[in-house]
Amino acid sequence: MKRKLFNCSLVMGISLLAICALGFSACSNSAAAQSSVTVRLDKTSIEMGVGDTEKLTLSATKGVSGSVRWFTSNESVAVVRGGWVTAVGEGKSTVTAAFAGGFADCEVIVSGMGGGGGGEPAARLRINPESKAIGLNDTYKLGISVYPLTTKINYETSDPRVATVSEEGVVTGVGVGQCIITATGDNGKVATCSITVRESVSPEDLDIAVPNNLNYSGTLTVGAPKIQRDWMINILREFNNKTGSNITFNVPEFEEDNGTSGYNNASAMPAVFPYASDQTLTLSQFKVLSKVSTTDKNWIRDNMGDSAMKAASLSSNVVGYPFAADNGVVLFYDSSVVTDPSQIETLDKLFALADSKDMEVNFSYGTGFYAAGGLMTYSGGQSLYSLTAKNTDYTSEAHFSDTTGDYANMGLQAAKLIKKISTQSSVRNAATAPDGTKDVMATITDVSKVASFKAQLGSRYAVAPLPYVDEAKTIRLGSYLGYKFLGVNNTLSKEDKEKASNVAKFLCSEYVQSRRFDDFNTRPTLLSLEDYAKDEPHIAALKAQSDANSTIPLTAVSSELWSQTATAVTSIKGLSGGAADSDYIKILETLDKALTRG
Repeated sequence: MKRKLFNCSLVMGISLLAICALGFSACSNSAAAQSSVTVRLDKTSIEMGVGDTEKLTLSATKGVSGSVRWFTSNESVAVVRGGWVTAVGEGKSTVTAAFAGGFADCEVIVSGMGGGGGGEPAARLRINPESKAIGLNDTYKLGISVYPLTTKINYETSDPRVATVSEEGVVTGVGVGQCIITATGDNGKVATCSITVRESVSPEDLDIAVPNNLNYSGTLTVGAPKIQRDWMINILREFNNKTGSNITFNVPEFEEDNGTSGYNNASAMPAVFPYASDQTLTLSQFKVLSKVSTTDKNWIRDNMGDSAMKAASLSSNVVGYPFAADNGVVLFYDSSVVTDPSQIETLDKLFALADSKDMEVNFSYGTGFYAAGGLMTYSGGQSLYSLTAKNTDYTSEAHFSDTTGDYANMGLQAAKLIKKISTQSSVRNAATAPDGTKDVMATITDVSKVASFKAQLGSRYAVAPLPYVDEAKTIRLGSYLGYKFLGVNNTLSKEDKEKASNVAKFLCSEYVQSRRFDDFNTRPTLLSLEDYAKDEPHIAALKAQSDANSTIPLTAVSSELWSQTATAVTSIKGLSGGAADSDYIKILETLDKALTRG
């Protein structure tokens, strides 16, 4: 199967698009169509250094007498609370203030360090990788790292008969051969990329991310999930072959979600091991996660983008190599019953069709993983559960019960939605594929179930994005973009840590990610989501709901989120049909308290 492969940030713009889906339009200061109130911010753009704060003030034609809601399109760059903007990382973000149906935007550009932050970083312009093979008529987005962030770049090709390049750095192969793409920045820096265009691209053409002459020897232990153990053994043989190495690899079973289970101390764990984003805190507290080197940190940023970088970070330290972003939740359905996806595009339509067919909808809303997504439904892509650094510890801040601030009543609305779902006669609290004994019309579950659905439904297997929660189609049921990482053991010697880091980097390369996707349907971080969406319906569904709203990037959250949320859902289900808002808020306050750490 031929695919176009290029680097991209998988969730670039998700938060901003999510805001748009809530009824805002992040373009300029103006009034929303349904509002007679015009709102403005005192600044339409600000430039800041990391660590700086800036106050934005909102004005409105009828005065500002109520609650103003604040949003940011990229929390890895800037966060906003009550109009106070804090720069947390280099990049660009749009801060949006919403009041009485109107909105106003301010572009935030963060570059370098703020006051006392150590001075201005040096100008840079890099293309990573520096050489690339693409197929005829394929496209490839150059991976660019640049500073200052406002640098304008001019791209040129040495031979337009071989490849062209757009103003945005997208290369298109137009003829078999080789050429050089040159990027020239107005910061005085120049970078080049050697492009080879072939009739078609094979896996051997893909980047392995590490030098081919490492010549390592010795022994390393690399953990792998049970179902991927044999696959990992074969891939590690390829590491040796492709880098001229002769490492003896031990490959024990190590599930991605088990954290430190079965281990008494960090030194007993593998040198390289897989883990999910919700295990980052546990592993950090276990003191097993080694910091990623500056060189590899730059590689992650250049090739995988800001979202993967943020997910891989604790405080200012990057602690993991992202290799997949595959925990999104979608709707699997029986296409012999649902003949048109529009029949199930809203929850009411979904339930009504199931009732009319006397069939079930599987939805494990009582399980914390799925229920937490439900609680985040009304957040518009803004995380309702965040972490702040406090020395070497990490303190979580939950906002489900917020009734006055930036997240006002979002948790309340979502809790009522969960209550509504729990009262549906057609809903069964499960997330598995039909087993032949149940008349199941559709199942809301995560993409790890792709293989089982294909096996059991065969040609009837079909996938759609999560349903909207109402006919207005403003909010989708909440989904995740959950990352998987490879960690390097902090207790290794300097020599073994270097070996382990290069093994981890190889396992996150586009060569290995392409192989892993083909064999396990996991959503990669390095490869083009758009191109995989053409061939895989679950990827197409994830992309569709990411482009709309309510796909929430999971950064370093505590695994307690799932168990505590499940407890809250049990309490919500137990409420009477006429329960007051205060009854819901009381449950959500208990959840907030349970999730607060430090």
